[in-house]
Amino acid sequence: MNRFAPLAAALLAAAFAPAVSAADLVLISGDAGTGTGLEDPTAKAPEGQNPGTTLGEQRTIAYQFAMDLWGSVLQSDATIYVGASFQPLTCTPTSAVLGSAGTTFIFSDFAPGVVPETWYSSALADAIAGEDLNPGFIDINSRFNGDIGVNPNCLTGADWYYGLDGKTPEGKINFLNVVMHEIGHGLGFQGFTNSIGDFLAGQQDIYSTFAYDNVLGKNFPAMTPAERANALRSTTVLVWSGPQVKKEAPLVLDYRNALKVALPWQAAGNYEAGLAAFGPKPTLLSMLGILVAAQDGAGLSSTDACEPLTNGATVRKKFALVDRGNCPYVTKVANVQAAGGLGVVVANTGLGSPAMGGADDTIRIPAISVSQADGAKLRANLPSLITYGQDYRHLQGADNNGRVRLYAPNPYESGSTFSHYDVSHIPNALMEPAITDTLRGDVNLDLTPALFRDIGWTVNPGNAAIGDCVTNVDVVDTGGLITGANVQAWNKLCEASSSGKPQYLKCMDNYRKRATADKILVGSQGAKVLACAAKAAK
Repeated sequence: MNRFAPLAAALLAAAFAPAVSAADLVLISGDAGTGTGLEDPTAKAPEGQNPGTTLGEQRTIAYQFAMDLWGSVLQSDATIYVGASFQPLTCTPTSAVLGSAGTTFIFSDFAPGVVPETWYSSALADAIAGEDLNPGFIDINSRFNGDIGVNPNCLTGADWYYGLDGKTPEGKINFLNVVMHEIGHGLGFQGFTNSIGDFLAGQQDIYSTFAYDNVLGKNFPAMTPAERANALRSTTVLVWSGPQVKKEAPLVLDYRNALKVALPWQAAGNYEAGLAAFGPKPTLLSMLGILVAAQDGAGLSSTDACEPLTNGATVRKKFALVDRGNCPYVTKVANVQAAGGLGVVVANTGLGSPAMGGADDTIRIPAISVSQADGAKLRANLPSLITYGQDYRHLQGADNNGRVRLYAPNPYESGSTFSHYDVSHIPNALMEPAITDTLRGDVNLDLTPALFRDIGWTVNPGNAAIGDCVTNVDVVDTGGLITGANVQAWNKLCEASSSGKPQYLKCMDNYRKRATADKILVGSQGAKVLACAAKAAK
């Protein structure tokens, strides 16, 4: 057996494992004795069904809740020890590192049946081996930004939300979602191929074996370091080749967003489209019309709309094709809007059709982006008749063969590239590099359990149980719903926070009512959960 301690045990991770029982995750506080972070005694009123009465208690309860969720989802006979602490991570008034996590050790050739000469993360290796391969050490290390809500120069105006109900107030960051994401890295969503395409200590890892370049038609182990380095910077090229993720992707991902060209016939077809974070969302009717070229006649390019348009008469009441250029997206869209344009199609400067960031409440027209190659084809066939809709042959966030995309921006982003799903996924994925307000990590892990199955984890196939009473609620459904795991996590919290059976039953009944109202529990599931709770309380 070979063992190795990765240098960066704080933002990534990897996974694989078969076992026979639900995993037991144990929290090891890195804040012990400091009076900070998980041990902060500052009084805090309970919020979002988190019963803690101090800041440290609420943080600890939320972390334990996340560990209980993951413990229900995965199977392992070996206890998984998870280190956690709050520290001042990178932060500015407008952006921040919310958290980071990764495995503390990796192992290879440690048990029969594993892929030879291949690294596995600690929690995964323990689960495969059925024992703790490195007793006395934590398996996962995680850190969270302690400056948020404390330092006015860190995400100014924002704060953590420690509620467990998924109802995050505006301006707050759901701590439970972030913990679920970071533990996910430590459990296995982590590759060890570095920025120049080299494997760690010259040896592949199990995550990297499923990384695939859909242009070269090769998995990472069959590629040269230079080829891997290029793939790590190639949006739409780097995808996941595992069969379980591909199988479940149609259950999770929406159909692909598309610019649809009807005429001329030389350009007719569907073009993958990225959406803007500002302005109205495109629809079939709001993007229906004639596409023409915008001209601004100044700056580094006369076709990027970074300056006021010089052909306003041509663009008025039409849609404008503009090149990416170097100015903010909102600038070019505002210039087209000022000229009377109905909408904007941005031709990217590279692979893919990226989402367009920015904020401007004055933007009233829709905007989408297309790839550089698609933009060139459109420009060669102007004017054209366009609209917007879905491409029902393909999935949003997957390539044309249904392989789900990994995050591979250019330039390379240390700590984010490769060990995340791509930001093009709709709905947004738990394991994307940035938190989004649509996530419900307490009930939906989307394609993460599928990826864990690809790399070897055994996902709990059974129903949630309260004591010896089976609820008939699946712990994990195909497609990543974890309703049964949610039931079991709430049962543990109600047990831990109740002073007796009547209070426990009241806690579980309140959970049943909330979960039924939120359609987490459906049909007779709520009644069955409460019946099991009553049986356990006897």
